[in-house]
Amino acid sequence: MGDGIAAASGGWTFGSATPAAFDSHVVRSIPLYRETHELVLELAEAVVRQGGRCYDLGCSTGALTVQLAERLAPRGATVIGIDREPGMVTRATARAGGVATFEVGDLESVELEPASLLVALYTLQFVPVAARLRVARRLHDALEPGGALVLFEKIRGASGREEGLFGDLYRDWKRRQGFEDAEISAKAQSLRGVLDAQTSAENAAMLRRAGFDELQVVFRWLCWEGVLARRALPAGR
Repeated sequence: MGDGIAAASGGWTFGSATPAAFDSHVVRSIPLYRETHELVLELAEAVVRQGGRCYDLGCSTGALTVQLAERLAPRGATVIGIDREPGMVTRATARAGGVATFEVGDLESVELEPASLLVALYTLQFVPVAARLRVARRLHDALEPGGALVLFEKIRGASGREEGLFGDLYRDWKRRQGFEDAEISAKAQSLRGVLDAQTSAENAAMLRRAGFDELQVVFRWLCWEGVLARRALPAGR
């Protein structure tokens, strides 16, 4: 049961025909995707200050970005979506109707203004591992004191046994969403070398090295994890 997304030759891509089919594909590919959005919205309400700024990094077609803008509108917050694929930004801009703004940019180089909240929903995992600490430091430094990064990532199991179990159960879940085994295998193969997951402990160590000193796991479903990472307030605050 295909959904219009096909892996490009040599690896997965978010360009080409992907933006047009992304929304229907992603809810069948990532467990509890809609519930994850609602959790991010609730966290945003708790974190973003009056008149603050929020970035949705790797915003794809802007579904979450628009919800963030609508939820945070009563406090006059500015919400900006960033994605490296122009096709995604085009669709996101059309969807937003002016409630949020969008930019084409890459996590490794995009300029960020001081922000109350950064959201990276399954985005950092596509940055080469060698560059992730540098990117995480850039994100930390873009946050206002007391601001937060909401980071959701696909993770590896802490052991080979756990990794195998997670993989089996995730494939079972995808079959229940209507994917055929051939589609599941083709998608997994296309992501090799493109999505390079780390363990929960490796991600936590990276965030601490980047300067985040308060980490809290806020979501976990097998190999999918969400973390709230805070930039510390100045001493005495």
